[in-house]
Amino acid sequence: MNWSTMSFHRIIAGVGVAGVIAATLVVGTAPAVALEMTTAIPISTPISPLVSPPKSYPSQPVLPVEPDNPADASIARGATPYDDIAPKLNALMAKSDRISAQVVGKSALGHDIHLVTLTAKETPAQTRKQAEFREQIKHDPVAAAKNKPLQNQYKVPIWFNGNIHGNEWEGADAILESVEYLATAPWPEVKDVLQNYRVYFTVTNNPDGRILGQRATGDGFDANRDLITGVTPEARVIRDLAGVIQPTFYVDLHGYTGILQVEPCGPPHGENYEYDLFLPHAYEMALEIEKAVTAADIPGNTYQDANGNPTTENTGKILIPFRDIRSGWDDWPPIFTPQFVAYQGAVTNTVELPLGRTGDPATNQANSKIDVEVAGVVVDTAVDYVAEHRDALLANQIEIFRRGVAGEPIETIPADVDPAQVPEPNSWADVWDETDVYATELPRAYVIPVDETQRSVTDAATLVDQLVANGVEVSRATSTFTAEGVDYPAGTYVVDMHQPLRGMANVLLADGSDISERVPDMYDISAWSLALLWGADVEAIGSTTDAALPVAVEHVTESAPTGFVPAVGAYLELATSGVAEYQAVNELLEAGIAVTAFEDGSVILGADSATRSAASDVADAYGVAFTESDGSRLATEESVELEDLTVGYTGTQDERVTLGKLGFDDLVPVTSATLTSGAVALDDVDVLWVGANLAFNASQAAGRAEVAEFLAAGKGVAGKGTAIAAFSNTFGLVTSTATQGTSGSNGIVSVSDVEGGLLSTYPQDTAFVYPATWYSGLGANATVEQTYAAGDPFVSGHWRASAGRAQADAAGKPSIVSAESAAGNKVLMFGTSLNFRTHPVGGFSQLARGLFWAAG
Repeated sequence: MNWSTMSFHRIIAGVGVAGVIAATLVVGTAPAVALEMTTAIPISTPISPLVSPPKSYPSQPVLPVEPDNPADASIARGATPYDDIAPKLNALMAKSDRISAQVVGKSALGHDIHLVTLTAKETPAQTRKQAEFREQIKHDPVAAAKNKPLQNQYKVPIWFNGNIHGNEWEGADAILESVEYLATAPWPEVKDVLQNYRVYFTVTNNPDGRILGQRATGDGFDANRDLITGVTPEARVIRDLAGVIQPTFYVDLHGYTGILQVEPCGPPHGENYEYDLFLPHAYEMALEIEKAVTAADIPGNTYQDANGNPTTENTGKILIPFRDIRSGWDDWPPIFTPQFVAYQGAVTNTVELPLGRTGDPATNQANSKIDVEVAGVVVDTAVDYVAEHRDALLANQIEIFRRGVAGEPIETIPADVDPAQVPEPNSWADVWDETDVYATELPRAYVIPVDETQRSVTDAATLVDQLVANGVEVSRATSTFTAEGVDYPAGTYVVDMHQPLRGMANVLLADGSDISERVPDMYDISAWSLALLWGADVEAIGSTTDAALPVAVEHVTESAPTGFVPAVGAYLELATSGVAEYQAVNELLEAGIAVTAFEDGSVILGADSATRSAASDVADAYGVAFTESDGSRLATEESVELEDLTVGYTGTQDERVTLGKLGFDDLVPVTSATLTSGAVALDDVDVLWVGANLAFNASQAAGRAEVAEFLAAGKGVAGKGTAIAAFSNTFGLVTSTATQGTSGSNGIVSVSDVEGGLLSTYPQDTAFVYPATWYSGLGANATVEQTYAAGDPFVSGHWRASAGRAQADAAGKPSIVSAESAAGNKVLMFGTSLNFRTHPVGGFSQLARGLFWAAG
């Protein structure tokens, strides 16, 4: 195989139940011996073709209908069961030409996710014209601002998302009522809306959770924490639709906060938004909803009293975080759907419905009816507001894209701005103060090398694919160039920050900021940089006002081929620098191919034709590049033959899916209860990953004995945080004291691998922590493999000060420790949160290296 004939395919995968996720691989070169390529869950998933819009409206396929499910948790709540949704939509499509529907994705458990569009009929030519308008708004905003037909004829998109949290049902029910009204109301009542807008509804974004009555998806993840990572199909539906719909206004319907709550958020505010264009209408919309809901005076609804608590007395106030919650409810991370969708130039709001779940069925059903009625007022008011302010909202969206394409610095709103000095609506200015001011400086470009200077070429390719999937424009240099004194070869990836979604590009790639001193606490994660956490080297170049980089580029829609098998050389070697290499290793082991590892982490394959054919397969599938070898290292260096590992693990879906992404497909979930009962045994487990506490009380002696027998056989253990330290102390593997940073503190830290240590071959100098754990009081058998950086190890995020648990207390302390017990057990303890929500992808290869080392 060579570069000219080699084909490479990034995995385009579907999803399955309980972590059994089948990946479909398409390889361009037919191998002599085909591997089943079903092991590794993909790291990055491209935009789904299911979200492609219709060629005209209405588009009315018959939606698949599911069998009646009397166990659906929606029924007890008094909400619409999932299996009734498709029949309702089919019935409406049978009687109305205003409604279109399509399946835009499937949940983790295989249930359809529907997108419903309400708009007046469109011919194919009219639909094409709307697509041209939408394209011009984003990519030629200067022309769009002057295009009179566009200004007059563009059907401004309004999008409502329901039920992303499964046991927050009523958003979906209110959507169904709105859909029915827009589809069947007398034409004069809805004519203006349907002729001038497209109103989109994702009815239930989390069917699994709706049916099961749980917040999480069927795979155990919170999909409304998964934007930018995209591990869940539910979040990817929103990600993919965001670019297709390009909404001017978006609402995510949630519950429950005791009082109706409508964003915008309080500080800290995301640094990469055009906040001067976003905030005025986001806040004014919230005020209009407040007026409408209080005027409706819905019996049983709640309102905000003088102390911020719920009361059934109509005080005229709901909860608006920007005004009422000045910390602890923020728009800092882009992991929530409104915060993500806002980068499409949209005004967005999270709406939290008031009345929650109780232990009384009658109260639950009464609450549900009230919430549906409240949500209906929200939807109606939002549509009316967009209609009233259409021109201004569209102009702002165009202006956001214009600033991005022009590369202008992001506008900073000064503290205590005079309301009289800003355009209307200006109610927001009465609230805005210095605690709201968050600014950032944009580079001219981000550069992602792919030559020998790149830590991991495969991790770099994965990063590029993730950027593209999130709508970021990425190009590839067609010639060599020099930037800031560094020479870069042709093929280098360039993210030019003069692009429509420059806010999205920067929020994904910038280091972030340390906001520990600015706010007392955070609602969720405070740092997430793909550039620092996904295993690839990324360089920020210059300032956004600089001239373009001196290089010709070509736009890319996916990363370039990186797989390679040399035509000569009896043996094949592979440097395991990234996740793809471990996916390939596990694929080879699954197929029965002999893989031998050296102390530096590289592996070598045999000289037979079956091995070469298998190597060709994984090179195509995972983009890994083998080098030729004469095999002499096998005689001169210490090595170990790797095994197809069966991994026992404690922890959550984070452990299960991370292991699955690495290609470990023989997984045994373990708890103290299942070990004690005998439901799970460790007889066939090769190595144990301790991702959560594994402790035994006095009545669980059988479970403890099972672990003791596992360890007596000399088998190895790896794990993270205080859990692995407690386990190691309990079973006499290695003594330590594990100290954690302040509860809730999280972010990106600088780390340093010990020279010559286990992880030093492919070092990474940053890691994620939530919170950080460091180890002290180490036993004589312990070896420090990595430390937190000396001085100030904190790069970005929020880490509250606390005696003995502050940033400075972690500086220089061990973050990763290895040991070998007297019984021969290998132990590896990670103090970093290397698989948190499966986001810190760069840490995955460390986890895999650790498991193979501990098992060896």
